[in-house]
Amino acid sequence: MAFHELRRQQFLGEETYKHEHQDCSDGIHNIEIIISKAVEDSDLDYASNRASFQALLRFQRLVLKYTAGEPIEPLRTELEEVVAAYERYGEYLWKYTGDRNTFVFEFSSIDDYCQLMQLIGLCFLLHRRDLLSRIAALQDGENGANGGADNLYEEFMSHGLGAETRYESDWIFASKPYQSLSDALYSETNNDALKNIDCFLKRWYKDLAGTGWHDAHIEQAGYYGYWSFEAGAAVLLLGIEDDSSLHKYLYYPKHLVAWAKENAQRFPDGGMTSPKTTRLNVHAGQPCPEAGWWFTPAQANSCRYFKQGENMPSLGGDYGLTFWQWSPDQSVPTL
Repeated sequence: MAFHELRRQQFLGEETYKHEHQDCSDGIHNIEIIISKAVEDSDLDYASNRASFQALLRFQRLVLKYTAGEPIEPLRTELEEVVAAYERYGEYLWKYTGDRNTFVFEFSSIDDYCQLMQLIGLCFLLHRRDLLSRIAALQDGENGANGGADNLYEEFMSHGLGAETRYESDWIFASKPYQSLSDALYSETNNDALKNIDCFLKRWYKDLAGTGWHDAHIEQAGYYGYWSFEAGAAVLLLGIEDDSSLHKYLYYPKHLVAWAKENAQRFPDGGMTSPKTTRLNVHAGQPCPEAGWWFTPAQANSCRYFKQGENMPSLGGDYGLTFWQWSPDQSVPTL
């Protein structure tokens, strides 16, 4: 099929897709070099800043692929790489601030809030609920110190992690447009829920005019796709079978919702088909859970190959406790 037949939004041209995809990939690689130098210079402020941007580029590349009509299933693995990149940013950020209660996604920032909801939505739609606990760790703070900061966030996490693990909240930082989506999750009937989701989507693009990506399609620069993945997640969680009334909204991810419904039996626990693909951070002194390339933010140029069962070493230094992360690039070291 031709590109214009595969793409999921008409704003994306084939040449623009190739250019933006290459820009994201080049940026991810080049920023890695910058981060390494910043860590060498003990400039954790700059390292965290660049790590944040690198994670954003990974997220944008994932969204771009979906917009271009790329197959959906490979995005499940790519989503984990995005989360791992934000975990890495979080470690730099917390070391710099000296406070592990610092939010990785600032609820008070409309860009951060929107992206956080999109990430959470993708976890449900791509059947990667196993990643929700890792996202929660970026926001909840030590011993749940930040729990209950936002109602919509808590409601989504309650669906994914269990209400008994979450916190009460009656505050939504971005009530425009997200209050209607929260109302949908509390609706007594699916008919009422659909009305609330429709209301949410009707205002979604207009009310997010303050984001950095708004109207990016006009200049064809920095446009990766406009998607309310969180609306799709709500439809999935509420068990709404007929969502055709929402298809009129360009940014409603109808293809992803359909894929999620069709593949629910393949991923009944919301996780990956193989436990090997879920790779948590491994602290120094623990055995390597899977053979491959791993890196640690504790030291620049640290990417190295470990055999399964091999002890993960402590590198010491000024960074703090050494933990190892699976490298997204298994062909060559990224650090």
